[in-house]
Amino acid sequence: MMPSSLVNYVLFFGGVGLLCFVMLKLGHYYWSYRLNQWAADQGLKLVDFRGAKFYEGPSAWVRSDSQHLFRVHVENKQGKSSSAWVMFGTFWGLSLGLPVTRVVWDDSSQGIS
Repeated sequence: MMPSSLVNYVLFFGGVGLLCFVMLKLGHYYWSYRLNQWAADQGLKLVDFRGAKFYEGPSAWVRSDSQHLFRVHVENKQGKSSSAWVMFGTFWGLSLGLPVTRVVWDDSSQGIS
């Protein structure tokens, strides 16, 4: 039988791990919703997305904590695939509702921004 202090540690760290897992899933769900909403507003379908690492994208190395950059893959109604960098927020964080502040398409022929 384990001592009660060990059981308390196991329960505490298990609870912290579970809380972290839930927070990560909620964050993914939130950004998935926001990006799907943006894509629908542009007449596109979101295929896939991921958060950008600090050294990726058009604002590499100079993003603030209030800017969120994503790599997105979308399809238009004809089935043509495109990729872009989509940024939410501003450098100083002075934006309500974190609007999409910048979209950089991989192919410059894409007319949506």
